Amino acid sequence: MSFSLFIFERTDNLKTSQDVLEYMSEFTEYTENKDYNSLNGCSEIISKWAKRMFAKFPPINGEDASPDAIASAGKELELHLTDYSLGKNGAFCGFAWPVAEEALEYAISILEEMGVGIYDPQDGKIYGKGIKCLKYRTDGREDSFGDWAEIEASVQTLDSTERGTSHRENAFITVWFEQDGQPEDDYIQCTPNYQKKSFVKTLFQRRKENLISGYIFEIMKDDSLYQTQVTSKEELIILMKDWCLSRKEPDIGSYDKILL
Repeated sequence: MSFSLFIFERTDNLKTSQDVLEYMSEFTEYTENKDYNSLNGCSEIISKWAKRMFAKFPPINGEDASPDAIASAGKELELHLTDYSLGKNGAFCGFAWPVAEEALEYAISILEEMGVGIYDPQDGKIYGKGIKCLKYRTDGREDSFGDWAEIEASVQTLDSTERGTSHRENAFITVWFEQDGQPEDDYIQCTPNYQKKSFVKTLFQRRKENLISGYIFEIMKDDSLYQTQVTSKEELIILMKDWCLSRKEPDIGSYDKILL
């Protein structure tokens, strides 16, 4: 396996990390009517970016590759040979692992000048000014870049006894956006509303499971924290999905305002 980077042209419709991931998914279907080893059919921005990269990380395939140079390449040049998939408004690059750090640093150093952004599939990080990146934290995971699919999967397992069993030792997920390395003030979070079991029920229960009465959902907005009780996981997922994907805030008129 190689060290991969996805390069995308900065356009008005790529404003969040979810936008970038959706475009990458579309890109990797490789349905464009073009040769992905060729710069023909690439936008001016992608063409300029690629030529700049080719000077330091030569392509291993395509019309811009030099068969003679590749055949006689020394170890240093061989390590820098790169596999490019070139689309109209994006590109996938596969670098040799020994030059991974060098490749990432160089790609970052020219991205603003070239008018592109970078997605690093290895850690989920996106590079590019002004892009709002989705991040989350759970009871078992530190701050991480993620997408809606990962967040939904975490919500689906909130009830698990492996994640939490009480309000003191609880499962939770907190979600927010980060832009240019700075987290936004607003965020959402949720946790199960654990119910205390009777001693007799606990004593004779064969399989360990949580007794849950809905979910506690909170949203931080304008420096104030608002809380409500959500009856079902389906309702909880809708609230969180709307906030993450559409940036649609729930109606907090009936929520309790929590003093911080």
